[in-house]
Amino acid sequence: FLRISLAKVVFAQKDFDVLKCFTPCANGYTGNEAVPGTGCKYYHECWEGEVRAQKECGDPLLYNKDRDYCDFPSEVFCWLAESVCPPTGSPESSPSEIPTTKTPPPVTEMPPTASPFIEKPPTYPPLQPAIPKSEAPTVGDKSNPTIIGEIGTSAILHVESKRDLIERYVMISYNPSGLPYPSKSYTYDNFIQSLKIMGVDGFGADFKFELWEGIRDKYHYGLVNLAAFLANSMVESIEADTCDELNWQQVSGRHAISNSCGQESRSYQDETCGVNDDIFSCEVVPGMDIMAVSASSTASPPMKCEPGSGQTYHSGYWDASSGTLVTGAPYSNDLGRTDTEGCCFWGRGALLTRGVCNIGKVNYFLGKRGADLGRSTLYPTVDFCQYPEATCAGIYTDELRWTIAFFEWAERVQRYTKRNEWNYEQKLREFIDSGMDDDSFINSVSRIFSRKCHAPECSEFEVLQLDKRRSNFY
Repeated sequence: FLRISLAKVVFAQKDFDVLKCFTPCANGYTGNEAVPGTGCKYYHECWEGEVRAQKECGDPLLYNKDRDYCDFPSEVFCWLAESVCPPTGSPESSPSEIPTTKTPPPVTEMPPTASPFIEKPPTYPPLQPAIPKSEAPTVGDKSNPTIIGEIGTSAILHVESKRDLIERYVMISYNPSGLPYPSKSYTYDNFIQSLKIMGVDGFGADFKFELWEGIRDKYHYGLVNLAAFLANSMVESIEADTCDELNWQQVSGRHAISNSCGQESRSYQDETCGVNDDIFSCEVVPGMDIMAVSASSTASPPMKCEPGSGQTYHSGYWDASSGTLVTGAPYSNDLGRTDTEGCCFWGRGALLTRGVCNIGKVNYFLGKRGADLGRSTLYPTVDFCQYPEATCAGIYTDELRWTIAFFEWAERVQRYTKRNEWNYEQKLREFIDSGMDDDSFINSVSRIFSRKCHAPECSEFEVLQLDKRRSNFY
């Protein structure tokens, strides 16, 4: 099995330690220098002790300090300081391309030697709102690039420098034989674009996916927050390469079709936000008729909801042993449901966001309900309550799989607080500042996400595959 510590893939403590004491263009240096903690993907153009530009080598090249140009990885010895504070003295000689006059040249005239330099690849097109900006309000100006910090302060640049590792170890799914392959549903390009929007640009709310972007002493907290998010996403959806929740719960090989209504004794259509004036929860419409686009390659058919209930209506079950669908049989899920009327709120996206409350909040903060109330939303024409499958089957599904997951984490996990006992941000900081060696943090975070409480045995059910979430994180 391909396993690697997400906390170390996304955030390396040594990288941060080096960057904390790294002084760019130290001692009046003029020339080019690799930026530590980026795997030689980035370099500075220095002029008399000042950073004139920060550049990135185009894929797959890395900055070769010995040759002073972007070179093939096989030719690059990328130094990573073993000590906390490496020497920052200037190189013995400056690259020949840098003028020796006292007048700084324009930045555009200071590239490294061309061969075998490949220009920085174009940025991916920004995610577009559901309708043109001229026709409806949107969050921010998506025609402009995301404003991010510099190396040493930017979570985004750090994550981009880890692209190869993330693609090799995180965006990996498994076929029925257990063999790994690159996920088709969850790709790095859509991940990083959604992360920039949800973690940097924001989506019109007073909270966002927390990266602490551009803050030198805090952005590493955002990286570990992201690692915890990915550790859970791998278990929920990426490893199975699915956008829709799969019908996995069974008794003696029989999977109730009514598991669409909820698995593990949950009733998704009854999971309202639980407040007196509930402005978020989706209305349950009995006439909705929806089938999931994702299904298990080895077990039951996809989730579905359709009209029909009562003693004479039964949705049946899937017999895994014979591979047949038995319709009309009064076979129930955990809570006794034998039909699927109104049961359209199963999980979707990277975190399998489910339930009328969670999906209703998506509709309020990101979708049509918020736009109808005058909010600026990313998808003003997408009604996630009327058609929850838009996350997996709409024209924006590639980005929405990530976007709604980042939203749920930001809204529900990051803001989790139990007075005088547990606060997410406080525990995140304590975990990192103490050396990232305590299992209790990722265990509690996984419980908050899965069970809405942080303490061991706080729920009748323990977190599904908690050991996997923990091993993914470490």
